[in-house]
Amino acid sequence: MGDMFRIGVVASVHGIKGAVKVFPTTQEPERFSRLEQVIYKAPGKEDSEGESWTIQSASPFKNMVLLQVKELTDRNQAEAVKGGTLWIHREEALPLEENEYYISDVVGALVVTEEGETLGMVGDVLTTGSNEVFAVKTPDGQEILIPSIKDCVIAMDLDKKIVTVHLLEGLR
Repeated sequence: MGDMFRIGVVASVHGIKGAVKVFPTTQEPERFSRLEQVIYKAPGKEDSEGESWTIQSASPFKNMVLLQVKELTDRNQAEAVKGGTLWIHREEALPLEENEYYISDVVGALVVTEEGETLGMVGDVLTTGSNEVFAVKTPDGQEILIPSIKDCVIAMDLDKKIVTVHLLEGLR
């Protein structure tokens, strides 16, 4: 099976020929146009094998990607897949550049301050316009949002799943 990465969520339908608008959850939405296939998983079935879709076209559309796949030929079929997620296998993922990471490698990582205090675990990575934000769940159920910028994230050891951060004034 191998590792899989979620690269998008089916947000809505477009037109009558089965095209869907996908909200990309990848750092590089343009990767859709380089893929030949994606794996679709129905809402709540993220643990399933999913089904393979053949991409016919993918084009940027505002903050979304307009996707036409062979398997969806009309609006009803497209409506039926809304809310589902799109995945690729790790081997299809683009090679990482320096200072890049896969979001799936960061989620679940332990977050510690440079002083050695444990803040919590990365529960989610939010993509904002300019940078990612790590949503850190503290043991008492709070959430601390830490921007993934050099001033805040000092080190990431993703083999050990530890992220070391410098807490800027006002982050908690």
